[in-house]
Amino acid sequence: MIRYYHPSLLFAVTTRTVAGAWLFDPVLYPEFGPAFHAIMARAQKKYRVAIYAYFAMSNHYHALYGAPDSDTMADFLCEVHAGMARYANRVLERYGPVFAGRCDVRPVVPGDKILPQLLAYIMGQAIKADERWTLDNWPGANTNRALLYGEPVVGRHFNQHQRTLDGRRVGGPDGDDKYTTEPEVELSVLPCWKHLSESEIRAKYQAVAAEAVVRFANRGAVQKHEIAEQSAGLVPAVPPTPPPTLPPKSPPLSNEAKAAMLAQRPRPKAATEPSDRKTKKLPVYADTQAEAERFMEAYERICAAHAQAREDLAEQTRLALLGQEAKAVLFPLYTFPAVARTGRLALELGLAAALGEP
Repeated sequence: MIRYYHPSLLFAVTTRTVAGAWLFDPVLYPEFGPAFHAIMARAQKKYRVAIYAYFAMSNHYHALYGAPDSDTMADFLCEVHAGMARYANRVLERYGPVFAGRCDVRPVVPGDKILPQLLAYIMGQAIKADERWTLDNWPGANTNRALLYGEPVVGRHFNQHQRTLDGRRVGGPDGDDKYTTEPEVELSVLPCWKHLSESEIRAKYQAVAAEAVVRFANRGAVQKHEIAEQSAGLVPAVPPTPPPTLPPKSPPLSNEAKAAMLAQRPRPKAATEPSDRKTKKLPVYADTQAEAERFMEAYERICAAHAQAREDLAEQTRLALLGQEAKAVLFPLYTFPAVARTGRLALELGLAAALGEP
């Protein structure tokens, strides 16, 4: 699927570490939280992406973003993910890829139902992972306290590059305080709540937090932590339970018995009514299935126009290589062209397209 970024859409982003390894464990490495906040803040200042919420776990992170065009979103994600990977490799003294391939980016059609649901899922990551954590005490990078209580999201960035350069001069580098800054992440309010007052917005966030607690209660994956604590001697190890005594094996069935069992097996009921059919899960978040289907119809038109533009570009490139006159090829707005980027240029030229139009 091609990636289509319209300014009216939001985007739910998820990315995981290689093999699900706990490379971002904030309990063992508490510096990950302030560092990731700083990476977000510096990338946001550079590309002006709207950040609504994010939550970094030990092996993945979830976020909700908004961007004016595809180029800005791509540059922002590259800056954030590359920064997180470089920092993790430096702290863990490792090298190689940190994230398992491309991140999952799904468009979100803004609505009063889907946005709070996605926000509840992002905010409830800690209690989903382990019953020891609450919504506001996870030590890793997250925006929960900022959303619930209005606290600023402040990171900590250490300019190692500048310190290395200053180390080459006579007298050596200055103190670490000179190379340390505390950039702040600017959080945006969900589009469905922008018209509310500050107290009403805070109440909405707290209601979403309560929904997250109910949604993820008693779903903590505590087994991994119990194993880690037992190996560290923090809790007494539970003696293993002896395996149950298995009954003796039955003699193999005859062919006649197998045929009789197959004949008695119930047949699945044919789905004759539309309600019997399983609802197809679409790669877009929306309030209703109908809105998601309308988006996918428009998206298919965008894909067809994008495919035709690729074919036209290949033909015009062939003509140019043969020394003949070639024409420019226009790709659909808010998509990734095959060669040159057009999203940011389209904004500078005052061009625009409605949602779903090529």
